[in-house]
Amino acid sequence: MPRGGPRSTSFKPGVSGNPGGRPKRPQTIAARRIVADVKGLARESAPEAILTLKEIMLDVKAPPAARIGAATAILDRGFGRPGQAVDIAVVHDLTRLTDQQLEELEHLVAMIELPSLAQGQELEDPP
Repeated sequence: MPRGGPRSTSFKPGVSGNPGGRPKRPQTIAARRIVADVKGLARESAPEAILTLKEIMLDVKAPPAARIGAATAILDRGFGRPGQAVDIAVVHDLTRLTDQQLEELEHLVAMIELPSLAQGQELEDPP
């Protein structure tokens, strides 16, 4: 049989070789069902859990750590957890750039740092 070229076993253009995808394993299906059941039960008891957290938060006799934890849990559920800032330092070796790449980089930096943008003035072509 000659190598290369279309064969009778080749898939036709636009037709998937496995249209149904990989079959789901019974263990995966059961695990997903359990997770869904647990989530459903947790959501059913959410109002009582929030009330319990509120009681702990407002209880003057409760330890401060418990009160803070309860308040934090309530805020997290109501507003989501706050974003976390990450500082990333990227160092580039500019000596490896060509003259054309350096000119393009200078042009881009000039576009970002134009002070006239903050004052609402019209843009001028950078040099």
